[in-house]
Amino acid sequence: MKAIALAVSARKRGNCYDFAQFVLDRLAASGVETELINFYDYQITPCQRCAYECVQHCDPHKGVDAPCPIEDDVRPIWEKTWSSEILLLFVPTYGGMPPALWLAFSQREQAFFRQAPRDKLKQSVVSAVVLAAPHQSGGTSWIPSYMSDEVKGLNRKVVGFEVINHAQFETEYIFDHLINEQEIQRRLEFMAERTLKVARESRGV
Repeated sequence: MKAIALAVSARKRGNCYDFAQFVLDRLAASGVETELINFYDYQITPCQRCAYECVQHCDPHKGVDAPCPIEDDVRPIWEKTWSSEILLLFVPTYGGMPPALWLAFSQREQAFFRQAPRDKLKQSVVSAVVLAAPHQSGGTSWIPSYMSDEVKGLNRKVVGFEVINHAQFETEYIFDHLINEQEIQRRLEFMAERTLKVARESRGV
């Protein structure tokens, strides 16, 4: 069984990276193969400079999609997620909104989502952690709702959806590491255990 975690942050080693590594370490200790995909290390480009190649199947004169003209890391990352039985998302808040990296990554899937192994994904699971303080920043209150819709759209069984409000903790969340908070570790440990349990049940393990 394989677990892939996406750390959807523009920072090299931010809180989402810490959370992802913490959860993957727990899964690895239970014999799960793990991989952390840190968006910082990849080229993720938004939709741009195209002729809607991805929806040409709707054109009565063409009927078949053309390849996306953007050559970057978006499709390889999506293909990696398809190969995993467990998908974990760790998403911060930027300026009261989900990161532009996530929006680009999610929207670009329209170029090839019909090629995803849907039967396999239905037997797989997803859990997500959203780092947000809804009472602190304008717009932030709708991030959990937005991301919950994104998670439901992944065609996997949703196991965990955790919203971590950094304002509840003493640790300074930008320049320090929230993973040092015992309560956060407890919540992530629970999510790791529950996610693995459901993933095994889904595959009859």
